[in-house]
Amino acid sequence: MLLSNGTASDPRLDIYADDNVTRDAAVTAPIQGAETPATLAPGLAIVILTLDRADLMLPLLATLDAARTRLNDLCPIDIIVGDTGSTAPELLAEYDRLADQVIVERNMRYHFSRCNNQLFNRHVRRELVLFLNNDVIFPDAADALEMMIAEMRAKPELGGLGTVLHYPDMTCQHAGVDMLDEGPLRGLCHHPGHGAAPPRRAHGESWPTMAVTGACLLTRSALFADVGGFDEAYRTECQDVALCLAMRRRGFEMAVINAGRIIHLENATRPAGSEDWQDRQRFVRKWASFMDMVR
Repeated sequence: MLLSNGTASDPRLDIYADDNVTRDAAVTAPIQGAETPATLAPGLAIVILTLDRADLMLPLLATLDAARTRLNDLCPIDIIVGDTGSTAPELLAEYDRLADQVIVERNMRYHFSRCNNQLFNRHVRRELVLFLNNDVIFPDAADALEMMIAEMRAKPELGGLGTVLHYPDMTCQHAGVDMLDEGPLRGLCHHPGHGAAPPRRAHGESWPTMAVTGACLLTRSALFADVGGFDEAYRTECQDVALCLAMRRRGFEMAVINAGRIIHLENATRPAGSEDWQDRQRFVRKWASFMDMVR
């Protein structure tokens, strides 16, 4: 069945479907989730999903590779790329050139949660894991990563850590996530201060928040596996906030840190203005009451 916006409805929610076999199959379909790695070594694994956009990926891989070299003695870093069907010749050539330095899994079928969980299960063997969008631009990746790693190691109560992210004009794109308390959108998430001046915080200062965006989300690999990773029932939205809340339900805290003027182009590989109200409705049903209790 198609929704009014032309997108396919989720058969799990289509209670009036003529074919209940289809709905039953969707409801009972196994969801793999994340699994605890057999061993976790000290260090950081960086997981990035991408489709083409060599203009973003080539400089990102270069700055992360430089950061890995600078931070190797402090924190060994693995770079893991999940490619969902790129054809850009310059990007494919870079994958070949970096074959012994970067793990690239090609021809994945894009689904944010499932792809990240698969990459985690197959390749992450470090104590910390950073989920990173391909449209994040670091002025100094080594400085930002060192700051984030130090924060996580110094505060065992932290389950997840995000960073202040900026638009190219240096207004605020992300400085934490909160939930709307009232009105018709009660229970949905928003980014406080979005589009305004960034928060006046010292370089390296961190503060608590309800959740952080999956565009740049650092967490503990064992904890990520313990909560089952990203919830694969979400198709396009809410997976990152749901992950943070699942960690909070385990008793961990979330924080955001000012790690420099990091730019997030936001939805560089997703249609602008796209919305998934089925995901949003599922999120509200599952998490609004939990947040009412803990806030």
